[in-house]
Amino acid sequence: MIKILAVVCSLSFFFMGYSAEQNTVSIPCSKTGKIFNASVFLPQDYAKSGFNYSTVYLLHGYSGDYGVWAKIAPLGSFSDKYQVIIVCPDGNFSSWYVNSVCKINSNFDSYISHDVIEFIDKTYRTIKNESGRAIIGTSMGGHGATTLLAKHPDLFCGAGSISGIMDLTEFPGQWDLDQIFGDFDHNKMFWKSNSFYMLLENLQNKNKGLILDVGVSDFAIKGNRLTHEKLIVLGIPHDFYERPGNHTLQYAHDVIECHFIYFSKRLSRPGPRQP
Repeated sequence: MIKILAVVCSLSFFFMGYSAEQNTVSIPCSKTGKIFNASVFLPQDYAKSGFNYSTVYLLHGYSGDYGVWAKIAPLGSFSDKYQVIIVCPDGNFSSWYVNSVCKINSNFDSYISHDVIEFIDKTYRTIKNESGRAIIGTSMGGHGATTLLAKHPDLFCGAGSISGIMDLTEFPGQWDLDQIFGDFDHNKMFWKSNSFYMLLENLQNKNKGLILDVGVSDFAIKGNRLTHEKLIVLGIPHDFYERPGNHTLQYAHDVIECHFIYFSKRLSRPGPRQP
């Protein structure tokens, strides 16, 4: 039985007053040499504590960039409140966070899973293992967060999807997908093999955190429900929420703190820097 839940996280779009530090960093892609920006939020006591911190990676949706999440949620406040480093990398508008077979120099699976994480771990005092990393995304970013977890379960303790696209094959002809995955009729297996619905079996017996969150009026709800049902059949633990709402930034705004609460119980707490 599917439960429809009321939104339990009430936030405000006015994000003044937090004191966490925000940085903009430039991270090169090792495969292409291209450089993309990322926003980084550090807890207020980061500089003086000397502690290592867990990192939450936030992936934006289609047509967005590294600055979108800071407009959706009070990330500085979240960084302080949950004592985590928050990183918002750039997904280059429509990369779908995969290594494309047909778009030259679009290697955003490798970029996020290797280049971004390596840069952040070298630049900041992070907890450099899967217990110190979670990844969350909305829409295209929900697809990215879940598929990156399934492809690289050794990197993250879990993933959160807000309005995520679980099965790309539902949407041929949409959102520049054919530019990344090729013509649908001739590349169906590539479309399928990069959809979380097909990849989720990789999470069996992995003890990963997983939360799927979708609005009851969202066009992505069918794929999310089918994914939820398949996860149950395979015995993969997860949380699944349907709440009033649609495929909008407002929905992401309303529920994102619920994901931070979820992962605050799974991520390693800040601790002294290891020698």
